[in-house]
Amino acid sequence: MTRPRAAVFDLDGTLLPRTSAERLFLRFLVRKRLVGPRGLLAAAARVATLPLRGREEALLRNKAYMAGISEQDVRALADDFVAAIVAPRLCPVILRRMEGLRADGFVLDLLSGTHDVIAEAVGRRLGMADALGTALEVVDGRYTGTIAGVHYFGPAKVEGVEILRRRRDFDPEVSFAFGDHGADVAFLERFGHPVAVEPDRSLRREALRRGWEVVER
Repeated sequence: MTRPRAAVFDLDGTLLPRTSAERLFLRFLVRKRLVGPRGLLAAAARVATLPLRGREEALLRNKAYMAGISEQDVRALADDFVAAIVAPRLCPVILRRMEGLRADGFVLDLLSGTHDVIAEAVGRRLGMADALGTALEVVDGRYTGTIAGVHYFGPAKVEGVEILRRRRDFDPEVSFAFGDHGADVAFLERFGHPVAVEPDRSLRREALRRGWEVVER
């Protein structure tokens, strides 16, 4: 029996150009008054303590603004957030490519370092088979502001690929992966058809060296 073929998409910078879903979500939560000055100050204070080396990944791991917020309240808002804020910003070029792959029988997945609530809502919106994001710790129904488990960024994203693969046993060698950042190299090289989407300088250099497909918007 032939194993399924998948197409696995990154979110920030790939499906969602020039911004991050979590940055948009923070603004949305502020407008909904779930995040107030205390949460913003906690996040800012955390940023101030970070060393320059490794700051990018550390910033992505900074969830202090979520501390004390009800998980139920956040999940109740996720689909509305994606419909109103994320969906209008999704890249038409990649959406068309996604639909072409779906028509050709590929199963579509999302793999992102963003908050799992956001990733799951985007997956539902786009009719994806699976969506894997970074889980946040919850105690007594409220977020603590820390990550629970793996943060799917950089080389750790390969762990997410393995989770998705085990769920449906797709064949990476005949599957596609889409990313935009030099940190996505380990993720992309796991697949037979890696695609660099308007890549940053680091990923563009690597894609050209390896002969990977490059998509411009």
